[in-house]
Amino acid sequence: MPEKNWPAALDKYEQQEKIIGTHRSSCSKTDPDATFMRMKEDHLRNGQLKPAYNVQISTNNQYIASYSLHQTSTDTNTLIDHLNQHIRSFKQKPNAVTADAGYGTEQNYQWLEDKRITAYVKHNRFDRMQNSTIREKVALP
Repeated sequence: MPEKNWPAALDKYEQQEKIIGTHRSSCSKTDPDATFMRMKEDHLRNGQLKPAYNVQISTNNQYIASYSLHQTSTDTNTLIDHLNQHIRSFKQKPNAVTADAGYGTEQNYQWLEDKRITAYVKHNRFDRMQNSTIREKVALP
């Protein structure tokens, strides 16, 4: 009967919840530190999730200055931790940060402003707003 497996299953679930913690939504059985993420390369085009890490890399004059590994699948939640690690490693903050719209959140903008780091970061709705403005201009007689 399935009921006899409940105590063992509950123990297993509690262990998995401890591994995941509050900042992740999944983990891999083969690599508990990895989080399931959708990959850009999806040869079967079935939306399959794979265990992975989100790697962030900072460059300076086209040289890798620092990197960090994250267990979150979106870039929006990695910028502050990545830059804090960079600052701890080099004992100085960057003067400016250039990043794509994947990092464009109010929290990230505020943190960069508080640290007096010049931000060249598109907000996440920039392209949509640009495209809608172009469509409006084209539609006018």
